[in-house]
Amino acid sequence: MARNPAPTKANLFKARHDLRFATQGCELLHQKRDVLVLELMSVTAAFSDSEKRLRERLAGTLDAFVPAYLTAGQELMERVYAAVGSELSLEVEQRGVMGILVPEVGVQSGADPVFPGLLDGSDGLDGAVAGMREVVEALARYVEAAATIWRLASEIEKTQRRINAIENVFIPEARRTVAWIKSVMEENDREELFRRKLLKSRASQTGDDHGEPVR
Repeated sequence: MARNPAPTKANLFKARHDLRFATQGCELLHQKRDVLVLELMSVTAAFSDSEKRLRERLAGTLDAFVPAYLTAGQELMERVYAAVGSELSLEVEQRGVMGILVPEVGVQSGADPVFPGLLDGSDGLDGAVAGMREVVEALARYVEAAATIWRLASEIEKTQRRINAIENVFIPEARRTVAWIKSVMEENDREELFRRKLLKSRASQTGDDHGEPVR
């Protein structure tokens, strides 16, 4: 057990200040947690949409790619890839949510690719190539949402642990300290008052004894 501080006015003031500071800090942590939970719920809904969109793009692209590959053959596919091989780059920026940085992922492409149809391809091959670019964009949205959910969930968990520590440990201890110091100081005041009354009573009795006339 932690030792109680000396029952002085200075320690009482400090204990009250600590209690008030902890209470206000706990309220702010509650507000932070609530905002993060709302943001997490919003991002979770976006994650579901991005996951669904990614699955649809993957399925559609695969359905277009397999027959196009079987029709075109490996040699034509290699020429197509060389023609449409514009570089894709990811740009990751960050935005703040209650002091937490979450990612925003953007996809940037180079010059417009040569249409595969100009290389003796087919409409199916054109669709497969275009679908692949859509898959990359959908994947970027998916990764952005997944990373944001992870960061928000981790921060919510840490915030809740701090709230529990303050509410269940620090605040009760601060309240007990304040109550103990007050009780000891009040008891000391009562003892001091009793001592003064006793001294006053004795002084009064002594004065009466000295002032009694001699017969």
